[in-house]
Amino acid sequence: MTSVSFIPCPSYAQAPDAVRRAVESLGSLTPFFRPGQRVLIKPNLLADAFPDQAVTTHPEIARAVIRLAREAGAHPAVGDSPAGALRVTDVWEKTGFRALCEQESVPLLNLEQTGSTAFSCGAVSFTVAKPVLEADLVVNLPKVKTHSLTVLTAGVKNLYGTLPGFQKANLHAAFPTPSDMGRLLARITEIVKPGLTIADGVIGMDGNGPSGGEPVNLGFVAASTDPVSLDAALCQVLGIPLAAVPWFQHFSRERSTSISLTGQPPAPGSLRFRLPGTWRNRLIPRFLVRLLAPLLWVRPVVDSTRCIQCGRCASACPTRALAFKTNTTPRLHGQICIGCCCCHELCPVKAIHMTESWLMRRISHGRLTSTPPSEAHS
Repeated sequence: MTSVSFIPCPSYAQAPDAVRRAVESLGSLTPFFRPGQRVLIKPNLLADAFPDQAVTTHPEIARAVIRLAREAGAHPAVGDSPAGALRVTDVWEKTGFRALCEQESVPLLNLEQTGSTAFSCGAVSFTVAKPVLEADLVVNLPKVKTHSLTVLTAGVKNLYGTLPGFQKANLHAAFPTPSDMGRLLARITEIVKPGLTIADGVIGMDGNGPSGGEPVNLGFVAASTDPVSLDAALCQVLGIPLAAVPWFQHFSRERSTSISLTGQPPAPGSLRFRLPGTWRNRLIPRFLVRLLAPLLWVRPVVDSTRCIQCGRCASACPTRALAFKTNTTPRLHGQICIGCCCCHELCPVKAIHMTESWLMRRISHGRLTSTPPSEAHS
């Protein structure tokens, strides 16, 4: 049994105590933080968003971990690679992480410039930033959010940010389906091997995340030694069917089922957490998806009344399915869109919405995939 601890945390002012208690609920601080240890703290810095927008890990969660590491005599540093179409320095400024690291005198690493090591998943190569691989301890600090492609983004999905540069967008073309992406995320998880994962669930994001949803008060911090087990525990308390989250199928069943909740976990069903509008299509049997592939798709729609014509969506598109010219609304070439949600993820004004084909809607909202969350966990 792998322990996942939940500690109530109604506001970020309580983050230092909640983070400490969450880690101590796993045993004690000693197994994690030791004198002289190099600790790499990996938050979710997806985009240049303010902390109260709930797009990124709140800096007070990272501050609490920095101080725990320092207290033990370890040497913490902070690093992440945001989405490829963004300037790293803009992300640092807006998310509050530049100010945090200056206040705490902690290195803030630009993973785009620190070098990387090559790995592969099947026939596809990718690289992981060297500071992540060279750390004695990786502390994974995800934000609890929905995701229009993977339904949930938390412990496992957050490790995607250890891959520097624009490769993250390009890998969506190599791993286009949710199941494919789940296989890649499983491979990254086994390479990075975070020793501690602490989820920022104080204020999460529900609806059409990971950046286009709405902030939601969840009021907890959760921690585990295993990001897979932590994600399974989050599914349990938030009412998300495990079958809808594409990486669980690529790990042993025990990592998502043999878990023990400690601390004060929310009662199942006690929290409001709306899933993305397209979540049910993740439950469509794979043989049916292959059989009807041309008729089963998820694509973006650009709202011209909201669009600010910044071009981020087109820059992030791995297949160049969005055509963009200055001072115009991007135009979609649907036949080459793979539904990866990169454009939706990076839109700063929520002008992009993911829509389903008529057949996808018919199947995903019909009897075929109507298993209630309570049965999915049995």
